[in-house]
Amino acid sequence: MLVGMTSLGMGRTSLRETLAFAAQIGCQTIELNGRPTVHQAVWQDVGVEGVRAQLANSGLKVGSLGSYSSLAQPDDELLEAQVAEFVGYCRTACTLGIPVVRAFAGDVVPGVSLEALYPRMVAGFRAITTQIDGWAVCVGIENHGRLINQGDWLSSLIHDVASPRLGITLDTGNFCWAGASIEQAERWFEKLLPVTVSVHVKDGRFVDGEWTLLPAGRGDFDLAGLIKRLAQCGYTGQVVSEYEGTDDFEASTAESVAYLRGIVDGVCA
Repeated sequence: MLVGMTSLGMGRTSLRETLAFAAQIGCQTIELNGRPTVHQAVWQDVGVEGVRAQLANSGLKVGSLGSYSSLAQPDDELLEAQVAEFVGYCRTACTLGIPVVRAFAGDVVPGVSLEALYPRMVAGFRAITTQIDGWAVCVGIENHGRLINQGDWLSSLIHDVASPRLGITLDTGNFCWAGASIEQAERWFEKLLPVTVSVHVKDGRFVDGEWTLLPAGRGDFDLAGLIKRLAQCGYTGQVVSEYEGTDDFEASTAESVAYLRGIVDGVCA
């Protein structure tokens, strides 16, 4: 396992500066945000080849590419457009040697139920995984948003698409953000571990009923236990800090990375 951070919190920082910061705080890997309009400075006036050159000089692995997608589309044309856009992210990942592309299944569509949208998501991910068959990349659906941010539904989605190219980007904080308890979230972690291809670490606790994000190690999750279980399942991917709390991003990310390095180094030893 390699420990690192996502680039999402450094949207106004150049790729060179982002990579330098990541290396300085002890990151071994990074998730690179793939949408220029979200992390403008990463791609601005650089292009894919420029990104490749800077990554090669950084000494960091890039464990995943953060894409944006919504396959919860009731319209065929819109679904086809989302599939085509996501395959484009996968093509970029292959060009850069990035093994995982983070995906969102989709979010709430007013007036349309999850039961109606679910087969559309299955069809969309089947189309994607068919098109990338044979490519050196896999797709990791993140537990994200309000529509399908529930462990049982996500497990069913992976099962129903039935592709070795599809797994889970496990975000430790997002189940609680969507209303699950710590205990329920940890049960869903266990259920999804066998199909996990990337891990985003958010720690936190409920304060007066409100989910509050904290640097890794300060919250109520058993992150050490989670990492041990990942190792027992044979997981060899990345574990990256994705701090989205209200404290200083750089200081909180540095604290989180140091905490995670301590756990992973101990488990791997």
